[in-house]
Amino acid sequence: MSKPDFQRIKRFVLRIEFVPYVVFTVIGVAVLYVLGGIALTAFRNGSLIPPPTQLKRYDCNAVGSTFSLYYLHGTDRVQIKTVNGLLDGKVQNNRFDWQGFGDDRSLLGFAPPSEIVFDDGKSLRVSGPDLKDVVCVNTVPAGSQRRAIAP
Repeated sequence: MSKPDFQRIKRFVLRIEFVPYVVFTVIGVAVLYVLGGIALTAFRNGSLIPPPTQLKRYDCNAVGSTFSLYYLHGTDRVQIKTVNGLLDGKVQNNRFDWQGFGDDRSLLGFAPPSEIVFDDGKSLRVSGPDLKDVVCVNTVPAGSQRRAIAP
């Protein structure tokens, strides 16, 4: 077996034709890494779309009514649930949009709240026509609100 000719290898490496081999190899490895990560995440979730995030439940006790407010900070969806019914709405700039039912007292038994006065991870303070600074508390542990995708 002959000794490797280091001068010949050095000339090959320093030539301009060697650069595309390195560049294309690095790009190819990066592309395979990204596609592999996407495929692994899609396999874990069961699809390319991430699993839906469940809204957090806040239990509210107001004068004359008890209700649950389903809300997740950072999303624009909100639900309010009483023994009389359920109302879906949207949140924008800490104000509720109940889509035409903002002053309707017949659906829930009271007018739904119109704004979020205070919000942190464990409590909400809401206010509205029939509700003045009602504190709503998240009493459900965080682990029980996670939602798994069925196989």
